[in-house]
Amino acid sequence: MAKFEVTIPRADEKEVAIIREGNIGFQRDVKKRFEKIDQLLFAIIAAVIVSLVAVVIAVIGLFLDQIRYNNAAYREYSERLEINELLLEQNKQNQEFILQYQEQILEALKNR
Repeated sequence: MAKFEVTIPRADEKEVAIIREGNIGFQRDVKKRFEKIDQLLFAIIAAVIVSLVAVVIAVIGLFLDQIRYNNAAYREYSERLEINELLLEQNKQNQEFILQYQEQILEALKNR
């Protein structure tokens, strides 16, 4: 078996980095670890994106639900307002009717 050796010159030509065969396994381990870190980061980023999408959908749902609730409350308020207006109108008519009868009763008492 031949020994494997890579020589990499540095900025200063006198310095040389030597990577021997034993270091290549170390490089593979480092590469595998970086790949695992990349996968983990990708999973974290994907989870964050999915969470953000879920939050946006939830906020939109709450907004639509609030609009629907406001519409229902307004409709109920309008119906009550109409009923109150009808009752008020009936009350006015009854008061006018009572006043007319009171005047008739007073006229009848005066004419006795």
